[in-house]
Parts: sequence; structure tokens; C-alpha cells
Amino acid sequence: MNLLRDLSESRLYKRLGQIEGMNIHAIAERLFEHLLALQILVHEDPVFAKKLATQLMKQQHFDGFRTSQSDLFNLISLVLNQETYSHLIGIDSSVGIPELRLKRNLRDISNGKFSNNDYSNMMYLIQQRFKKLPDSLFALRRQTSDYKRLSKSNKTMLIKRLRLQMREQGIQSELFQALGSALEKLDR
Repeated sequence: MNLLRDLSESRLYKRLGQIEGMNIHAIAERLFEHLLALQILVHEDPVFAKKLATQLMKQQHFDGFRTSQSDLFNLISLVLNQETYSHLIGIDSSVGIPELRLKRNLRDISNGKFSNNDYSNMMYLIQQRFKKLPDSLFALRRQTSDYKRLSKSNKTMLIKRLRLQMREQGIQSELFQALGSALEKLDR
């Protein structure tokens, strides 16, 4: 139950009104950061990653923003349902995610059958659809795809760089905080 408490206390967007005036590219950037964080957490904190993926798969239709759901759920919902929120955000139909592949990867994480290759390929496909991502996220995606092979110091540096990237907008996210915990464990 601590996960549910933590998810409701630390939120990137607590209310739908907080996204008013944003464009879909800013939301897509936050989503990309969160998906990278999840990929790292599968390796560093598999219990947390599994709980989060299990929670996401309980509401796998991603049919709209919900204050009771995680930031990752809401970011996925906003990207998948941009037209629904066109009165709040600037939309771009070229921005999208491979929904079925995302669901398969989340289901695999929740079942403890994570495939880093499949997840990394999905992230590459998403990168192709999110055309306005900063170059720093491209490099982070490449490094994260080889996460298991990185040295401890390179893992630490990667997590620090991702947290720095997320700090701009995502400091209240549960994944930002989980990355901080993973970083503390690596530093021991």
C-alpha cells in the first residue's frame, strides 16, 4: 500500500488544469523521460517497476487523465488521446506511441518477463514519432538500451543525467523519486 500512498502524494500533474497551454511535444518529452526511467528501474528496482506496471495494466485502456493514476498513466493517456484535450493543449497528430507494443512491454514487466531488446526497440520507435525531443534524450535512450552492460559508475552517471533532464519539469514525479532511491543504492 506504500506505493499507492506515494503515487498520490508525489505527482507531476495533480490536476488536468496544470497542462493548460502546454503543447503535445512537451508532454511527449515528459513521457519519453518516464519510459526511460521505467527501463532503468526494471534493472535497479524491479519490485517498484513491477508494481507500477501491474497498476498500469489494470487500467490498460489509457482512456483519459485520472487524478488517481500514476504520472506515467496520465502521460500515456494524454499522448494517446490528444484530440480529447485539444481545448487544453496544442496537438500534433504526428506524435504517437505504438500502443500495443507499449502494453505488451508493460504486461511483460508486470509478469516479470522483461525483454530489454523489445523495450529498447519500442523506445526507438517512440523516438521516431517524437520529433522534437532534445538530442540529450537520444543519447540517454542509447545508453539505457545497454544498461545491463554498463559499469557501476556509468549507471550512476546515466541516472544522474536522466534525473537532471527530468528535473526541469518532472521533479514531483514518482519515477524521479524512484530513480533517486536507485541512485542511492548504487552509491553504496
